[in-house]
Amino acid sequence: MPEAKTHPARRDQELRRYQIIIYLLMGLIGLLGVAYWRIPTLLSVHVPPDMTQPHVIKPNEIWPINVYAFGEDLIVKLNYCREDCGHDYLRNLDHYRDFLTPRCREDLALHRQRNASLYENRAQQLLPTGDEVFDPAKVQRIGRDVWEVHLEFYVESHVKGVEIGHRRIHYPMRIVHAPGIPLDKNPFQLAFDCYAPPGPQPVDPKSS
Repeated sequence: MPEAKTHPARRDQELRRYQIIIYLLMGLIGLLGVAYWRIPTLLSVHVPPDMTQPHVIKPNEIWPINVYAFGEDLIVKLNYCREDCGHDYLRNLDHYRDFLTPRCREDLALHRQRNASLYENRAQQLLPTGDEVFDPAKVQRIGRDVWEVHLEFYVESHVKGVEIGHRRIHYPMRIVHAPGIPLDKNPFQLAFDCYAPPGPQPVDPKSS
């Protein structure tokens, strides 16, 4: 910018310099605001439970053991009926709705409706089989954000205090990454997408 020779010209020149500086500062503040807006306030980090070994943990990286633990905990809670599965099961579907995909929740509710006699007046709980130690073979990755988790439990059922069943059942669960669910409702960012074919099946006692 050429130097002004008169006092008014120098004053105008200084004003123009200040204006340029102000515009540059405003532009810089705007860029910083955009950058801050694009930075996520929370990063999902799935920490493997084994802290005896060093791990490189990346944001949004989901370990098989975390998928396994999610499926194991959810299936037990979902199928627990203290007194009457006719009411308790539907209550469970609603309570854990943020841990189910919408399609799965509808399918499970429809199964309950079509098989009312299997649920009504029945108390039920899933019990451990004794081999709950994590095995990587129990978790199969079938897509970028899709896993199959294979679990087995003893299903204990009672009607009016009388035991009517104690069978070992295999549950092939389909688990998906669900980043669209708010963290305050589902901190795991995983969801149960119902059962892989052929669905829950009794385990042959000879093979267990």
